[in-house]
Amino acid sequence: MTGTEEVEEKKDDTEVDQEKEKKDEECGAEEHKDKFNPSAYLDCFYKTASEDTAMQIVLFFLPGILYRLPEKVNTVLDLGAGPTVYLPIALRLRAQNIYTSDYAPANRETLISWCENRSSFDWNNVCTWIANIEASMETGKVMQEKTRHLMRAVLDVNVHESPVIQSVVWKENPSIEVPQKFQVVSTVFCLEYSCESLDAYFRAVRSACSLIEDGGFLIQGGVLGATTYNFGGKSFRCHCLKQSHIVESLKANGMATTTEQGYKFITHDDIFLLFSKKL
Repeated sequence: MTGTEEVEEKKDDTEVDQEKEKKDEECGAEEHKDKFNPSAYLDCFYKTASEDTAMQIVLFFLPGILYRLPEKVNTVLDLGAGPTVYLPIALRLRAQNIYTSDYAPANRETLISWCENRSSFDWNNVCTWIANIEASMETGKVMQEKTRHLMRAVLDVNVHESPVIQSVVWKENPSIEVPQKFQVVSTVFCLEYSCESLDAYFRAVRSACSLIEDGGFLIQGGVLGATTYNFGGKSFRCHCLKQSHIVESLKANGMATTTEQGYKFITHDDIFLLFSKKL
């Protein structure tokens, strides 16, 4: 090795260190609308469920949460789904009509592409993870086909505005009427990430609960104690959620917060899932 080559090698190492030190672009919660990159998000968290702890926990406990639902559920809304479809897939054996939604246009386009079977993202790894937990022999392809047959619409939603459902951006067919309320509303990694303050979080929960029929159910999941989440070179700020915030917000909106009423709360490594009935 010549002296020149050694200098160049050291320079390359320095450049690598500088790259590592570059900070992610900091974004406010409201900037999800314009700065959220669906492909980067899916590649980071959903390419293989086994590589992301949060996904492992959610998918592991989700069947036990879904078991608390009635055997047949008429309407389900996945509120703030981002670009993901794992909740509809997990609900495919109980739900009869599934609606999905998000705040960011890019995410809604990703959801539509999946509904129309032209998605560029491979959900088979996540399907395999779900099937293993269910002890199901269905292939990922079959699981997704069954779910697509249940998808009725993709909605533009905003949990900080009224009405929450801003518009319908895609329908299975033009004759479908989107209900104003749903038997089940699911919302995972959404409500605390949609805002940066406790008041705004309470508003988001109120919006979610307003979409549930009397006697219906909320499935909620998320992260306790986080102030940001990072992917694709961006860091999105969020509300630092505590379990007391969750309970207080549910009580304020007529939702069950005790086992006797129909409430279940599961947490592991600050990832939580809950099931609550509207009283």
